Amino acid sequence: MGMFKKFATWFVAMFAAATLMVAHAADPVIEQAKAQGIIGEQFDGYLGIADTGRVSAEVKRKVDQINAGRLAEYTRISQKTGDPVSTVAVAMAEKLFANAESGEVLKSGPSDPWKKKP
Repeated sequence: MGMFKKFATWFVAMFAAATLMVAHAADPVIEQAKAQGIIGEQFDGYLGIADTGRVSAEVKRKVDQINAGRLAEYTRISQKTGDPVSTVAVAMAEKLFANAESGEVLKSGPSDPWKKKP
């Protein structure tokens, strides 16, 4: 991928990240579940359930809704930039990790454990 294309994908992903963060940041159920370490951001650009034993049906439903919205946004960006959806999602994950609050849990790889952000 050319340098310009990488930059364009990154830029569009950063704009989308801001939009997505605002969209779910107003949801107190999601914010509380993140603060409690029940859910967190994953390496693939989607929310994941970190503590299956403590997650409620409402939180699961909201995570699914947010992830569906993210997929739709990643797909829209993918169509605009020509990059695969997975590339857009990973670029978004980097931004979401950087903006995660201290104490939130993050999963940096498919086989990596959930870890609290310092």
